[in-house]
Amino acid sequence: MNDDRGAKAIRTEYQGITFRSQTEARWAVFFDRIGVTYKYEPERIQLSSGEIYIPDFYIKDFEAYFEVKPSNEQIVSEECRKARLLSHDKPGQRVWLSIGAPAAKSPKILVLERWGKDTPIEHILANQENRFWIHEDRRDEKVYWLHHQEVQGFVIGGPGEETDHMREPMNHWNVEAAYELARSAFR
Repeated sequence: MNDDRGAKAIRTEYQGITFRSQTEARWAVFFDRIGVTYKYEPERIQLSSGEIYIPDFYIKDFEAYFEVKPSNEQIVSEECRKARLLSHDKPGQRVWLSIGAPAAKSPKILVLERWGKDTPIEHILANQENRFWIHEDRRDEKVYWLHHQEVQGFVIGGPGEETDHMREPMNHWNVEAAYELARSAFR
């Protein structure tokens, strides 16, 4: 395992919380801007392996644990084991992993509950269709989707009210502003 994996991380304070990296803090900026409720390092979870895991975020509005890793597939391959085990240990629990900071044009989120714990992470990473980003439905303000341009997206929730329609989401002003705010934060 890469012993210096966190050596380049820059601890960053935002809203009175010291995040372990600017990437985590940028996701907090994004979540605040889209108006979802989250907790940073919300709990210590004992995994079936006996290990303790502290997820980076729990996003209440999405009912999802959210792990943040740098934009480095080697580190993701080495480090995502605990998040994947959490997904396996809690069937039906949403567990997502972001590869890097929020980005409007680049899908970053892996939906770990879609994969068995024995599926090699390299297999998941090799296919761009396995990566999603958050969109807001322009017809349903503050109702969010995980979406990829090549793959059918799905509603993940949010503080808004969902209406009945059969059209795919498009980035609405709220998400576009959140991506831009997160990108420019902490420069």
